[in-house]
Amino acid sequence: MTIEELGLAALFALAFANGANDAGKSVASLMMPGPSGSPPKKRKPLVWGGFFTGIGSVSAILISGRLFTVFTPQSLLHSTPESSFVLAALAGATLWILAATLLRLPVSSTHAIIGALVLLAVYLFGVSVVQWEFLLYRVVLPLAGGPIAALVGIYIIDRLTRRTGAPASGKPRPRLASIEHWASGAAVSYARGINDAPKMAALGAFFLLANPSEAAWVPYSIVAVAVLLGSLILGHRVVVTAIGRHASLDQVQRSKAGAATALVVSAGAFLGAPMSTTQVHEGSNAGIGGRGSVIKSSLKSMLLPWLVTLPAAGILAIAVSYLGAMI
Repeated sequence: MTIEELGLAALFALAFANGANDAGKSVASLMMPGPSGSPPKKRKPLVWGGFFTGIGSVSAILISGRLFTVFTPQSLLHSTPESSFVLAALAGATLWILAATLLRLPVSSTHAIIGALVLLAVYLFGVSVVQWEFLLYRVVLPLAGGPIAALVGIYIIDRLTRRTGAPASGKPRPRLASIEHWASGAAVSYARGINDAPKMAALGAFFLLANPSEAAWVPYSIVAVAVLLGSLILGHRVVVTAIGRHASLDQVQRSKAGAATALVVSAGAFLGAPMSTTQVHEGSNAGIGGRGSVIKSSLKSMLLPWLVTLPAAGILAIAVSYLGAMI
């Protein structure tokens, strides 16, 4: 295989892992038993989420150009790295996301990619090679601010929907609630696509610098297909864990949380502010849930990417780089 083919294969693997871990989280609440105790749908929500995530991944080429530039290795580092560096970073992020998926752990792909790139760069080239100011203002602050923006978004959506004549109980007609719920799942999936695809495509495009005409659409196409396949093949594993985090919310609350998540993540993708859809969704759940148990669960989920995913993906990237050098 040429280095270009190897790099695109690594991109496919990362996008597959992303779809396996992320797509199911967008539609987890659709896979819960219905209000009347009807059995939960299993395959249909995964197809629904994977399809709209794939559509979002393709749309990202038109919507999320600013986000693409943030995640190019040339933006994060002072010097342009070699192909072996990007391959090791892709492998480190992929291995961690796949391992977490098999263990049924929802993780943030954004944190995995950043952890792999930054820690590997520090290990190989030293602290000075990272553009720390750019990393802080263009990556870390939006990531940290995403859940806060979700709290504001869910407050606004909740107030607006209450003012538009919703019943006092907050529970509209079952059929309307179901339509809103599925639409919310589609919106979150689409937003996840336009948010995640540029981060992965930027690494894939690194291997196509000699073919600028292909660098514009090939990585996004690979990501869209791989995300859909990942969601269909392994997406069910993380859903088991994600469902538990929606259990204390009713159907209306889940729809509102999804709408707030889609709004915040889509705005971030358009403005070039990288966000973790997983963390934004947790912030929305905490804001609409209000109960101590929901907030506590959401806070624990927000700490996992920072304390575990960042270093884990980085360590795996370093290990891959070390093994590659030995071989």
